[in-house]
Amino acid sequence: MRTSIKLKIATIAAIFWIVCCGFSPPARAVADSQIEGAIDFHVHSSPDVIPRRLDDFEVAESAARSHMKAVVLKNHYASTAARAVLVNKIVPQIQVFGGIVLNHSVGGINPDAVEAMHRIGGKYGKVVWLPTVDSEHHLKLFGKSGIGIKVAENGKILPETAAVLKIVAQENLVLETGHISPAEVMAVVSAANLLNIKNILITHAMADVPGLSLENMKTAAQMGAFLELAFVNDLMGENAADKGHRNWHHVSIDRMVAAIKLIGAEHFVLSTDLGRKPDPLPTEGYKLFVQKLKAEGISQHEIDLMMKQNPASLLGI
Repeated sequence: MRTSIKLKIATIAAIFWIVCCGFSPPARAVADSQIEGAIDFHVHSSPDVIPRRLDDFEVAESAARSHMKAVVLKNHYASTAARAVLVNKIVPQIQVFGGIVLNHSVGGINPDAVEAMHRIGGKYGKVVWLPTVDSEHHLKLFGKSGIGIKVAENGKILPETAAVLKIVAQENLVLETGHISPAEVMAVVSAANLLNIKNILITHAMADVPGLSLENMKTAAQMGAFLELAFVNDLMGENAADKGHRNWHHVSIDRMVAAIKLIGAEHFVLSTDLGRKPDPLPTEGYKLFVQKLKAEGISQHEIDLMMKQNPASLLGI
């Protein structure tokens, strides 16, 4: 009886909406539809060393409410594969993937850590990032102390890097380049091609790290790598809300659009790289990103390629 009453109420409400307001959906639904089916390949959540706005479950729930298809959880200091497994059980409306960043906290370029990540995470332990905040390039560029991690020298990848790439190839994982130097990026992409690694993503290609030139980006794309554009880079610069982002250069939407038009949307993946407390929530940031790209002349077809098809191809979903 209760179910029948609820159904009648819902039907009456729907009829009222159509009669009074026409067939247009509510404004909230319109806003959410902008990222329906989207994949965010780069979200930072808690628990983390750096304070984050949302925890893993809240990220998944927020993305599910916006009818997104998937998110990838990233942490500079610990694997997110096991976390992703748990989130998928609690929030089954969306697919959540994790991975491992090869910084000092996991032993650097550590093949055993990569193997364990994938074994624990199964199909959700999918992404391997080369060093980020501990890379030699990152430390030098931002004037930080410490022994940086290198993945290649003189245009050739190091033996430990080769060992990691073999696991990536064998398990069909996604290889992300992290914050290594442009020369290292090109050496890694070249070596990955020789190993027949099919899923390569250049982490926020236009940011200070790695800092690829447009020519580097074109070459990497021609070699089969996807290029990540992260919304957070448009929020960086001397006026950034987050103090930690004020020593990064601002990468404007105009510059991103110029790169898309030059190289082609079929080579790009959109992400937010959001999670810090002063910044927008990831879903809200994603919507803003899409709106800004459209305002600068990027078509819906190009948006769909970059936020749906291309990242789905990388993840195999």
